[in-house]
Amino acid sequence: MNFPKLTKKQKIAIAAGVGIIILIIVSVVCVRSCGSGNSNSNVINLAKTYADKGEYDRALSLLDTILLKDADNLEVLALLDEIIQLKKDAEAGKGTSSNVTVDIDTDGITNAMQDSISSMKDALAESNKQAEENRLSMERLMKLQEDQKRADEKRRVQEAEEAKLKKQQDEERKAKEAKAAEEKRIAEEKRKAKEAEIAKKNAELKKKIDAVNEQLRLGKTALATGDVATAIEHFKKANSMLPIDKNDPSYDAAIRSDIAQSLYEAYEKSSSKTEKDKLFTEAVAMANKALEGNPNDANAHYILAQDALKKNDLNKALTELTKAIQSNPNSYLYYYELGKIQYRQKKYSEAVRSFTTSCDLNGSFEPSRYNLGVTQLKLGNDNAALSAFRKAIDINPRYEKAYLEEARILTKRKDYNGAINSYESVLVIDNTNVSATMELGNVYYQAGKLSKAEEKFRKAISMLEPCSDLTLTKFNLSTVLFDQNKFSEAEKFAREAYQEKDFVKNDKTKANIIYNYALILDVSKKVDEAIPFYMEVLKLNPKHIKTKINLGVMYMNLTPPDLDTALALFLQVYNDDKNNFEANNNLGNVYLLKEDYLNSILYYQNALKSDSKSLEARSNLSRAYAKNGDYEKAKESYTELLRMNQKDWDAYIELAKVCIQLNQNNLAEGYLLTVKEKNPTFKAAEIDSLLESIK
Repeated sequence: MNFPKLTKKQKIAIAAGVGIIILIIVSVVCVRSCGSGNSNSNVINLAKTYADKGEYDRALSLLDTILLKDADNLEVLALLDEIIQLKKDAEAGKGTSSNVTVDIDTDGITNAMQDSISSMKDALAESNKQAEENRLSMERLMKLQEDQKRADEKRRVQEAEEAKLKKQQDEERKAKEAKAAEEKRIAEEKRKAKEAEIAKKNAELKKKIDAVNEQLRLGKTALATGDVATAIEHFKKANSMLPIDKNDPSYDAAIRSDIAQSLYEAYEKSSSKTEKDKLFTEAVAMANKALEGNPNDANAHYILAQDALKKNDLNKALTELTKAIQSNPNSYLYYYELGKIQYRQKKYSEAVRSFTTSCDLNGSFEPSRYNLGVTQLKLGNDNAALSAFRKAIDINPRYEKAYLEEARILTKRKDYNGAINSYESVLVIDNTNVSATMELGNVYYQAGKLSKAEEKFRKAISMLEPCSDLTLTKFNLSTVLFDQNKFSEAEKFAREAYQEKDFVKNDKTKANIIYNYALILDVSKKVDEAIPFYMEVLKLNPKHIKTKINLGVMYMNLTPPDLDTALALFLQVYNDDKNNFEANNNLGNVYLLKEDYLNSILYYQNALKSDSKSLEARSNLSRAYAKNGDYEKAKESYTELLRMNQKDWDAYIELAKVCIQLNQNNLAEGYLLTVKEKNPTFKAAEIDSLLESIK
């Protein structure tokens, strides 16, 4: 086929067009590659594709873009050498022909160029948009990483500080324990030195000291095997061999203090009441003898403090413990016991100081932490108390009482989720803890988790013997069941609580139990049964407001109504509390039924002063105005009611009636038609009759 030759101008145009097209294609490929975030492998694969098609320059150009960023990429360098060789081989083998001409439609090229340029612009715009989104995403990611890094660093610093503090506390505790042990060792050495000194003076005394020590050893051995009687015999023999030196009673005092300590420790470990009593009596007797020789013996004073506590002589106990601490100020146990006595004497600030010192002396003794928390509660320091309970839990994660107190504080703060977790922790440790079970039921109730509350109350009831707690739990369960519309079961447990009310000693609480039963009967439409129980409430608590209100409503709704009795009950509440909403609103109702409209209006107005948003009181006041013939005020009041509630269809009808009385038939028609339009079936016959009357 012969092709027509191109003019020079056409050849230049074609060359330029082809160059631009190649540039566009390469640019788009680059844009798409960069925008999509493809890896070098995509570029390498594309270069291989170009090379396979003989497009060596394009392939080499792509490889150059990689090498500019990664000059040591061996894979790319190897592929580069391979393509260069392929290009050389192709150029060596190809021929040229000056006779070949090409017939190209330049208009098509121009159009293609324009389309390519447009595509390139779109691609560039899309790429820029994607790049901006990527940049913003990267900024957000970097910010999140930085925030996380700061948080991690803060936590690391905090953990390090806590670890440092704990280490410091442990070191201080160990130092104090070491000091106490050293003091004990020194005392023992002094005693032995005294023995040696005495022995030097008199060989006969040496034999007596050895004999005393032997009886002491035999007594401790007998205690270790549980042979209390034999132990006491040996200790008495040792005591009978004293005094060793009439001129220096310190040795005798040390021996007797040692015996007293051994007996007291055995007393604490024994489970037999008879044995415990015997051991304690002997320990106290020996402690008194020890003080005869050494009035500053800390151990003897501690034992005598425990004896005073048994006799409920708090003042003597306080005196003895104070003396024990003066002799040994490094005993965490002495400060702990001192704090307990101060707590019982209601010296709470002093008790806090004692428990705090005990904690400082031994940071791992959780009872001091717990008692510090209990004492802080007495002072109203809930935050300090919560901190103490949580530290006790940190020391002993199974500290049941600490979890319980933590739960109570969180309940008080209305942190119901936190309280629930703490109560559940108590029940994990001891699932028979009735107090935690009952209180958890109350928390679930306050949190609106009625089924969970019901579950806990039922469990508590299954664990309790007849007592006030059982009565109150049945009362609580009836309330939960009532709120779940389980009226039959609610009545059952309310009746059982009523039948067991005498376990409860507080008359107000007992009145609430009776009221609860009466209320459930009342709501269940058992009016005749409810009234006697309401009357029983008033015998126990003559000022029980809810009972008077409910009774008054019941008398007002009797057939025929007993309005005078109802009025008397409502007035009793009103006289005690003139701002009581229910009393004022119900007084308005009674006077309305008595057709005493002025008093009715007065009390409805009082009710609205107590609760300006009450739709019920607003509706009642509007009706009272209308009954009294105050149509303008009735109109104004009904209009306000509709502003507050646009779906009060009765209010539209009553307002229409008021407008009719005011000869404002157009307004009346509008209100009636509003109801017909928005709620066509509502009192349709009455509305049609009213519309007919104003035609």
